[in-house]
Amino acid sequence: MKIIFRLCFLALLSIYFPTLLIAQKSDTHIPDYPIRKGVSAPFAGFAGSTLIVAGGCNFPDKPVAEGGKKVYYAQVYSLTPGTSSTQWQEQTPLPIPVAYGASVETEEGLVCIGGMNNDSTSTAVYRIGFPQTASEASQITPLPSLPTGIDNAAAARVGNILYITGGNQPQQEKALYALSTEQPDSWDRQTDYPGQLRVQPTLIGTDSSLYLAGGFAFNATDKTCTLATDILRYDPSTQKWSVETSIPPYPDNTPRCLVGSSGVAYGNYLIFTGGVYAPLFKEAMEGKQDDQYLKHEPTWYQFHDDLLIYHTTDKSWKIIPHVAGMAKAGGVLLRKGNTLYMICGEIKPGIRTAEIPVISLSDLLK
Repeated sequence: MKIIFRLCFLALLSIYFPTLLIAQKSDTHIPDYPIRKGVSAPFAGFAGSTLIVAGGCNFPDKPVAEGGKKVYYAQVYSLTPGTSSTQWQEQTPLPIPVAYGASVETEEGLVCIGGMNNDSTSTAVYRIGFPQTASEASQITPLPSLPTGIDNAAAARVGNILYITGGNQPQQEKALYALSTEQPDSWDRQTDYPGQLRVQPTLIGTDSSLYLAGGFAFNATDKTCTLATDILRYDPSTQKWSVETSIPPYPDNTPRCLVGSSGVAYGNYLIFTGGVYAPLFKEAMEGKQDDQYLKHEPTWYQFHDDLLIYHTTDKSWKIIPHVAGMAKAGGVLLRKGNTLYMICGEIKPGIRTAEIPVISLSDLLK
């Protein structure tokens, strides 16, 4: 199943118990992404102070609702936020056009894992290393390939270990794979995650744990879509999974999913944002929407603009509703210091945006 609605967006929160933080627009401005109409599901992350965005896909000629063809990209662009001349610079492209992969920041560069294009699902893994001087080009270094092609998965890091799980895997497997950044010989299969299949989940790594949130499963035989409304925790020291918590429902108590969402860690907090509106997404996947489904205005789809903030010690939630600019799918949420960046994404199914909002986490109350 290669249907993608990956959604992301921005957040706020406090890092210490006495401190309350609020999301505000940042003074830092990021120019629109240089690929016309923006992209969805790219690789994105920081290498040092440099922001790197690679791959992704869009419908450049006409929307999918009008029969447009999806195009995948190999382009890599970078910029350094906060400098006097913040402009995108084109770098060495990826070996293949690809989107719907997963990316992880490391000290050596941005690791890009798996994904897909119009031809196949990818097993390839690359590290984009950024040069120390502006006159040098970025370097793309192959890393050990995945044991199998994976797309629409999620990746994260705990210490010096990279992890990828969820997504579309052969025979609907639920494998968790791990790769050491110190001795990157091969990907090691660890304990499969329990419960239902999770396509387009969010995976966040902390100092000691992985948190796998949301995702969906689609049964093509009976055309049923099942949404995951919980968060699992993986302990690398014991290689065991457990149910961490439930995702807060909507205000009317309708279950909420985190399909196409994105998230980051911030101290003891996990910050989630974006994602599809569960009831509409489920109806569309099960073929219960009419032929006008792709033709509505963006607000009709009710992509999430809430910030969901989970405290991993208190086991408590805070919800910041209606943060402007957050209602996107297929973007990548990043954090650098106290600043959040939302990288591209869609404003409705099939319609991308080149906008990159920037949000500051400002110390408001102590």
